[in-house]
Order: sequence, then structure tokens, then C-alpha cells
Amino acid sequence: MKRMAKGDRQAFARIIHRHQTAVLSIAYRYLGRREDAEEAAQEVFLRLWRAAARYRPEKPLPAYLRTLTVNYCLDSIRKPRLVALSDEESRARDHTGADGALQETELNEALVRAMAVLPATQRLAVVLFHLEGLSMKETADLMGTSSKAVESLLTRARASLRTNLAPMLGH
Repeated sequence: MKRMAKGDRQAFARIIHRHQTAVLSIAYRYLGRREDAEEAAQEVFLRLWRAAARYRPEKPLPAYLRTLTVNYCLDSIRKPRLVALSDEESRARDHTGADGALQETELNEALVRAMAVLPATQRLAVVLFHLEGLSMKETADLMGTSSKAVESLLTRARASLRTNLAPMLGH
């Protein structure tokens, strides 16, 4: 980060190479679309470049990047946007493969839709705790709240997901 703060583009490229998968993973799980996740990752790394001189090593770089990613995702879902199917999504919907693969695709799509209707804080708690595997304390710290509040968010999110996915699961 010190070298990057001095304009070292090779250091920046190494940071991107090392952390891009994690940033994309968080963004995808939060935003639900690969294109949105890629845009988020680009913006997160751009913000990292701009903030390099202000970075303080007390917070490890992976945690700092996670914070930048979460903040970008929160900002982006607050903005209204038009949703259009990409060519790939259209082809996936038109493709009639094996029953098992089709059911799995439908279940994944249902989960993405169910996650999308969760309030932003519940969705963030689910992504960080369940999908990213952070501890309750790490999730609470990143969200700027208490562990008790995260537990409450997760409880409400799980109940909502169960309700929304019940028809798909045959319950």
C-alpha cells in the first residue's frame, strides 16, 4: 500500500490480483448479478487507489477492502436502476438442460430473487455471516452495529427466506 500510495502501478496490480476474487465474491453475493459485481470491483479498486495515501495499516488490507466493497454495494442498491436481462441470462433461461440442472438453476435464481427482496441490512448480514463466513463479531464490526443486532437481522432474514423459498422447496 505504501508503494501504491507513491504511484507504483505494479504494486496496485499485485493487490488487484491477490484480492480481486474476494471483492468479486462479496459484490456478487450482495448484488446478485455478475455484471454488477464486476462494476463494483472496478469501483472498489479505483477507490482503493485514490485512498492509498490515507490507508492506515492498523486495519488489515483484506478487511479494508471488504469495508470498501460493502459500502459500495450499499450505495449502489440505494440507487434506482433499470434491470435488463443480459444475453447470457436470456440464453440460460431459454436453455432446457437436464432436469436436475434445471431445478438447481431455478433454485439458485429463486434464492437470488429472495435475497434481492430482503432489506439491505438483512441481506448484508446474510452475505457476510453465511456466505463470506465471517464471525458474528466481525459481521457486527463491519456493519457498525452490535452482535445482538446482527443476530436479530439474521433471524428475520432467515424467516423471510424460508417464506419466500417454501413454494420452490415444496413446503
